[in-house]
Amino acid sequence: MALRLDADVVVVGAGPAGAAAALFAARRGHRVIVFDKQAFPRDKPCGEGLMPAGRPALRELGLEDDVISDGAPPLDGIQFGIAEQPPVAVPFPEHNGGEPAGLGIRRLTFDARLVDALENDTRIQFCPRTAAREIRTGDESIATVSTESGEVRARFVAVADGLRSAFRHRLGWTVGPRPPHRYGIVAHWTMDAPVDPWVRITFDRGLEVYEGPVAGNQRMVGLLCYQDRMREFGGRLEARYREIALALRPSLRNADPVGPVSAVGPFWYRASTVADRRVFLIGDAAGFTDPITGEGVAAGLRQARAFAAALESPDPERAYRRTHRGLTKDPRRVADLFLRLSRTPALVERAIRSHQRAPHTLKTLLGIGFGYWGFNRITPREWIRMFSGR
Repeated sequence: MALRLDADVVVVGAGPAGAAAALFAARRGHRVIVFDKQAFPRDKPCGEGLMPAGRPALRELGLEDDVISDGAPPLDGIQFGIAEQPPVAVPFPEHNGGEPAGLGIRRLTFDARLVDALENDTRIQFCPRTAAREIRTGDESIATVSTESGEVRARFVAVADGLRSAFRHRLGWTVGPRPPHRYGIVAHWTMDAPVDPWVRITFDRGLEVYEGPVAGNQRMVGLLCYQDRMREFGGRLEARYREIALALRPSLRNADPVGPVSAVGPFWYRASTVADRRVFLIGDAAGFTDPITGEGVAAGLRQARAFAAALESPDPERAYRRTHRGLTKDPRRVADLFLRLSRTPALVERAIRSHQRAPHTLKTLLGIGFGYWGFNRITPREWIRMFSGR
């Protein structure tokens, strides 16, 4: 006699990737239960940039207009620069007639929108303040999730519990973190000025300032740094953060810091597999390189959509592994390239000089990071120019 299923899909984690996975699965007719140990709404350190490649998934969920109405400003592109030198502007590339702009989402507001969508979908049972403790997949046709309030049985489990995924670790799938370790220190600033629609990345020795607009005349300002510079923050996280932010981004002197200063990291994690025996990893739990490209939220939404589509396949795990590889391979290589630049200020200077001669190269590189096209779009001569500055 077959065991009764409590749901078709259980999702562990209700952040952007997990909530989107639940919503996409429900829209395909699946019954879904979502567990998260946290209460909502909640805030969390995040790059808060939804890159253009993530907007189609948001639109499919019917949430794009809501996010914009919440005040999410457009992101036109990235300005790369070195401290005390003029930056270069790299507009986001167009692709297949789609919207070339990203959106500056405020994570607290975005999570609230997603949770509202979960609670209003009759096919989804949302269980906040409920920690999942264990996943068992001994039966080939059923996965059992043990929680603090009991056990539930489902056909599939999507794990979206973030960068330091406890379930990825328990499954024995964690690879990393890989040195040199990188960390992020994030806070918000209120600025009484017209919205600046650019993400600004300013490089310094062993550190970058990542700045972008979000709703409410706020700018998210994150410091991304290696472990040797992280020591500067010992015992004075907030004070040292503000010193560095003001030194590298003088325009913040006209802004007021608001809310806490938070630290997160180390970043580089991989998973030995992203799907096996009815368990799927989505978003940062499936592996994460670094926030430097700002692709985290968009990548999570795209993986969530791929997960729901894979459930219709005769071999869902294989289908998801294949699609996930296609979604992440080149973007990870782009992130690795930017990290190489971040470690070598001379390379940043050369890339900026080459942009003045061939402005399409960095724009094409952003498109590769968004998954629009492959590395063959950049010629060998363009690579030489970018790394030599000639």
